[in-house]
Amino acid sequence: MGTNYLYLALLLLSQIACSSSPIMSISLDAGDLDRKNSPLLIPLDRDLPAGSDYELINEQTGKSYPAQILSSGHLLVLIDEMPAGTVGDFGLRQTPGTVESRVTISQTDEGVELSVAGKPVLFYQTSTAFPPEALPDYYKRSGMIHPLYSPEGQVLTDAFPVGHTHQHAVFNAWVNTRFKGEKVDFWNQHQETGTVEHVDLLHQEEGVNAAVFESLLRHISLKHGEVLEETWKVQVYPLSDYFLFDLYSEQKNTSSDTLFILDYHYGGMGFRGSREWNSVDSMHYTNTWNIETSEGFTGESANHTHASWVTAFGEVDGKTAGATVFGFPSNFRYPQAIRVHPTMPYWVYAPMVDGEFTIAPGETFTSHFRYYLHQGPPDKAVIDRINNDLLNPIQARIED
Repeated sequence: MGTNYLYLALLLLSQIACSSSPIMSISLDAGDLDRKNSPLLIPLDRDLPAGSDYELINEQTGKSYPAQILSSGHLLVLIDEMPAGTVGDFGLRQTPGTVESRVTISQTDEGVELSVAGKPVLFYQTSTAFPPEALPDYYKRSGMIHPLYSPEGQVLTDAFPVGHTHQHAVFNAWVNTRFKGEKVDFWNQHQETGTVEHVDLLHQEEGVNAAVFESLLRHISLKHGEVLEETWKVQVYPLSDYFLFDLYSEQKNTSSDTLFILDYHYGGMGFRGSREWNSVDSMHYTNTWNIETSEGFTGESANHTHASWVTAFGEVDGKTAGATVFGFPSNFRYPQAIRVHPTMPYWVYAPMVDGEFTIAPGETFTSHFRYYLHQGPPDKAVIDRINNDLLNPIQARIED
């Protein structure tokens, strides 16, 4: 009997020791940049249960970061602060108890809203939204983000704007394309050759470091049917002084013919700004927006320049607010050309400005963007940190 008790005691001690051991060891290197509020996505080399009951702990200092394992198999850590030159060995451990989500998703019949600490960040439209009365139904749209909010709740976007009803807040569409030998315009719906619509919500998850949804859209030739199947993944991070989220787009040509995106002056991932910045909207116009780019161009002078980031801001409801959008370095023709309209508050990343390209049958065209939503004018220090994170990310290496 004594031997059995000894065996059980040794087994218990062994389990306690194992439970205190890290699941894996990860080395992080900040490089020569100060890091703050930096999302770090680490592909894992093993299967671990998805969820937020994890933390990444510096084995030398005890500094810990809440960690989230996404259903995609990636480890997501939000590095709140990591000084330049920091190199450390971190252990990934499970945390006791249930960790509450800091970013939440609420779903209605109209779509999904993502919020941080109870403050809405964005709304993705799943149902079909129709234009104001007396306007044709061909302007109807789903698969767009509107509203997009500032941290104090100002609406930064406009859907079905006066004068350009076919523009839809944050939306993605090609303009001058050739398909089966004919022109198809997915952007200008009044041409009645093409459009874009939401098809399905594929996935949702919440956690300590992000809430994520994935959606399926399709780009349709009104004559020939679906040309592109597009998936969006939107990942919102738990920051409240400013909002931060990523939008990943993958467009797969599901047809049997090549889509030619022809040389043109606009088309792509668009941003339509507040109705208060729209001079032809006599009911709501109050002021002109401001445009600034990574290369120092402002306003109309930024048109057809190349930019790693673009910021648009102005007064909404009497307070200054805006959005800065970063292209990822992996994007086609990065830094991409941009279209900035001379009079209307819209701009777009437009890679076809630099010439024609194609999406062949079965081929996938990918583009990734990071959105920084700010109260007041953009903070240049925050812009620099975000841009540096994209250009020179924290280096992570799984040690075992």
